[in-house]
Amino acid sequence: MRVDADYAAKPFERWAPGDWPRTYQSPAYPNIFAAGIAFAPPHAISLPHTSPNGTVIAPAPPRTGMPSAEIGKAVARSIADMIGGAPRPTHTASMAEMGAACVASAGAHLFTGTAASMTVYPIVPDFGRYPLYGRDLDRTFGEIGLAGHWIKILLHHMFLYKARMHPGWALIPE
Repeated sequence: MRVDADYAAKPFERWAPGDWPRTYQSPAYPNIFAAGIAFAPPHAISLPHTSPNGTVIAPAPPRTGMPSAEIGKAVARSIADMIGGAPRPTHTASMAEMGAACVASAGAHLFTGTAASMTVYPIVPDFGRYPLYGRDLDRTFGEIGLAGHWIKILLHHMFLYKARMHPGWALIPE
């Protein structure tokens, strides 16, 4: 669904972080919001390429997990404020201003499993702030190894603990 983003067709060189949604509110229906995979990205997050057979390869941003949780919280808080009388959304969560982390585990054994762990900041590249790569390389990295596998196991158990709303669940970060 289209939201408060700039969907104008323009060349890659003119794509900007400001093109991305902030409130995820529908421009056509102010009482409808689209968080996570429900919103339509205004463009890919990197320069589109074409495969040898002509297929366009245009990577979309991650819209699940960590980014969805932050977007969902901002949308829910804005809706609550609007029910309380606010005339427009009061909270924002631009993917051009947030980072994300992902751990992809491979293998189940505690001592021989491995995982790819990565972070990216910001999710949507900002070549104005980070001219060389569009991202802060001090906050963007990837590693493969056993430590990532252990982190994945820990995150799995923390997610289930939080989902079951056990004591202190609200203290566990997204």
